[in-house]
Amino acid sequence: MSMVSSLALTSLAHGAKILAGFALLKIMAVYLGPDGIGQLGHMMSVVSILTVLSGGGIINGVVKYTSEYRNRPVVLFRFVSASASYATCFALVVMLLGIIFSVPIARLVFNNGDMYPIICTLAVMQLFFAFANIVFGVSNGLMDTKIFAFSQLFGSLMSIPLFWIVIYYFSVSGAALSMVFASSLCAIPAFFYFKKSNFWNRINLSLSLSNGFSKLFSYTVMLLFSTVCFPIVEIFIRQILITQVGFHDAGIWQASIRLSAAYLGFFTVFLGFYFMPKASLQSERSKLAVLVLKCLIFVQAAFLLGALVLYLGRGFFVTLLFSEDFSPLKELIAYQLVGDFFKISSYVFGLSPCPTDSP
Repeated sequence: MSMVSSLALTSLAHGAKILAGFALLKIMAVYLGPDGIGQLGHMMSVVSILTVLSGGGIINGVVKYTSEYRNRPVVLFRFVSASASYATCFALVVMLLGIIFSVPIARLVFNNGDMYPIICTLAVMQLFFAFANIVFGVSNGLMDTKIFAFSQLFGSLMSIPLFWIVIYYFSVSGAALSMVFASSLCAIPAFFYFKKSNFWNRINLSLSLSNGFSKLFSYTVMLLFSTVCFPIVEIFIRQILITQVGFHDAGIWQASIRLSAAYLGFFTVFLGFYFMPKASLQSERSKLAVLVLKCLIFVQAAFLLGALVLYLGRGFFVTLLFSEDFSPLKELIAYQLVGDFFKISSYVFGLSPCPTDSP
């Protein structure tokens, strides 16, 4: 599959996810306003963390090694079994900790310990996040990106009506629940793909495969210091904003963060599910450098084009995606775009694998 066709396919899938996400934001903007989004900002960050960290956050490693072992069935099945075992253990530990400490976590996230059932629900549902991440990692490592696309489309289409119903009847708590369920819906088509694949009944969950855990654990550590740290910093900054200027201005800032995450998502999905498998197949550093340079130019050009459209039409997009109450956001977009240009450029280098010896 060519770079352009792969980008089109992943863009379609992520575009549907973005529409569902903005449907949630639009409904929250209408029913809850900037104050409501400000109150739910911490929950958005927590869901973002668990979406990538569930199962140990090893999806990039699964993509990389599945691509390397695709022509070695025995090694591939052993690796996928080790990955599934690692992800299951990690997700179960997170679930237990989330349930045990649900009340203090609810106080931190919602400033209300009575919201602990939502934290318990999230702790359980992240098991489904972990399962979907493993399936997507394997399928995309095999260059079968249509599975990811279909799962994202299904989850997005199903989540849109769920957003409105739950938020309409349950207000802030409904908005929090809708985030949790929306992120887990893609596990349904992922399960059917897994059931029909050659991996069904051939994946063994066992701690005896722990000799492969060290390789996977390195991806967990990398994710903790790269992807997860940013949402944690967001929580601290948001808490300062809430304390100093209130939920309204914190909601405006949160809207800026969500807008950034939406358009950057196109690029991160493309890099993770197309660039990484291609780069993993390059054994020569010179060829890898050429691939990285081509991808960097392509990503930067695409970002600059999209940024120009967003900046020139910022008044229209802010009103369309949020509401007139979010008009102060128009003054923040230019600064956001400058920072995001360097952020997405750094992603290309961050996701570039170094040649390693195969086991």
